[in-house]
Formats: sequence, C-alpha cells, structure tokens
Amino acid sequence: MHNWLKQNPKNVCVITCSDGRAPSGVLVCAMFCFCHLFNNPIPAMQLLSAKRPGSGLWPSHRRYIGYVCSMVSEKPSLPHSKPLVIKALTMTPVPCFNKQRSGCRPFCDVLIGETKIFSTAQEYERMREHRLQEGKVVFPLGVSVQGDVVVSVYHMRSTIGGRLQAKVSNTQIFQIQFHTGFIAPGTTMLKFNKPELDACDSPEKYPQLFHVILDVEVEGTDKQKDLTPPWEQFPLSPPTVIYQTPWVLLMNQCCRR
Repeated sequence: MHNWLKQNPKNVCVITCSDGRAPSGVLVCAMFCFCHLFNNPIPAMQLLSAKRPGSGLWPSHRRYIGYVCSMVSEKPSLPHSKPLVIKALTMTPVPCFNKQRSGCRPFCDVLIGETKIFSTAQEYERMREHRLQEGKVVFPLGVSVQGDVVVSVYHMRSTIGGRLQAKVSNTQIFQIQFHTGFIAPGTTMLKFNKPELDACDSPEKYPQLFHVILDVEVEGTDKQKDLTPPWEQFPLSPPTVIYQTPWVLLMNQCCRR
C-alpha cells in the first residue's frame, strides 16, 4: 500500500472488509502509524473516528495498532519468538451475570488465532457458580501459547426447565487479545483493567474496579514459527469489474471475437 501510494500522487488505495468496520479500521490506523503520521494509536483512532464514525474498534485493536507503532519507531521494538506460558487467570471482583445478579458460572477458553487449544468448560451440572462475596475467580490454566492469543471468559447459563428440556447458552463476560512476541522477557503478570478488555458491553454487570490478571512466564528459548505470510496461502481469484466505460466494454467484446 505504501509503495503504491508513493509511486504516483494520483494513486488511491481502496480498503474494505467483511463488515466494513473494525478490520479495515485497524488497517487504516496501522497505515497512519506506518507512515509516521502518528506515533501512538490514540490520535490515529481519533482521526479514523472523525472521518468514519462508528468504526467499532475494541481495546485489543488499539493494542495491535500500538504494536505497529513500536515496530516503526526510532528505536524499533520487534516481536521475539519465545512462547508464553499462561499459568492462571484471575478476575476481580466476581462479575454479576446470573439472573439474581449475585455472581456467575464462568469458564475460560484460550485460542491461538482462530483455533481453540484449551477450555475449562464442562457439563452445566459440573460447573461451579461463583458468588460476589468470594471476591475473585481464579482459573488455573498452565497452557503454552505463541503468536496471536485470544483469552475469552464466558458465563454459562441454563434456561428454566427439566434436565432434558433445559438449554445451555453462553454469554461472553470479556475477551483479551494480544501477541506473545510483544510480552517482554521476565514479565510475570499482565493486568487488564476494564477499559482494556473487549466485549464488556453491559456496565451494570461489572463491579467497580473490575480487572483481570494473567500470571505468565516467558520461556527462555526461541521457537521459530512458519513465517510465511497468511495471505500467501489464500486462493487466488480474478477481480470482479464493477464498472466499465463504454469504450473499454466495446474493446473487450471485440477481443472475444
């Protein structure tokens, strides 16, 4: 994109995505930072919001735009290849997601990219309900991750009815996304306050000072991953022409004869 725009002042990049919001918004903000228009994600996101309101960016999007800023700064900070062990997750205080607003029945999923590698979910009857009076919920995890990581915590709920009639559904409590390569060696704890968590859409369900702590350990040995860009593995397809001038249309018809 940067090279294309530099080639000619008349060149234009059209950026789109599946929903026209978050993915393209992240790319635009990252481009602002890559071109050194801004050196941190906040003004980049503010400009995007001013030009295109309702971008729908989450705190994790801001975190990833910040990664770009750190890589193109005067003293670049490049991601390392050391795996990260997530020992445990603690959320404090206990959020209120059950019908009585007295606690929740939570479980935790850990994903690398879009692949789930670990979950604490069990059958509903075996899931423990945590009460607000307990003060916190601790998930022992002990899972090794590398690359783009998603940590999601859900509340498991069951509709009223007999055991055979009840339906179980999950409501997301929060989500965290980060890249292990930007966690500094020697880090033992990652703390996320509520404004740094994704999917916290119901403020009344979170007690004051709600936060999440990950107990982590950065492993000492590098573990090289496949560095092939993901887009190199995408299937190719010819572009779809959405508009042609009458002259171009006539030339195409002549060439087919």
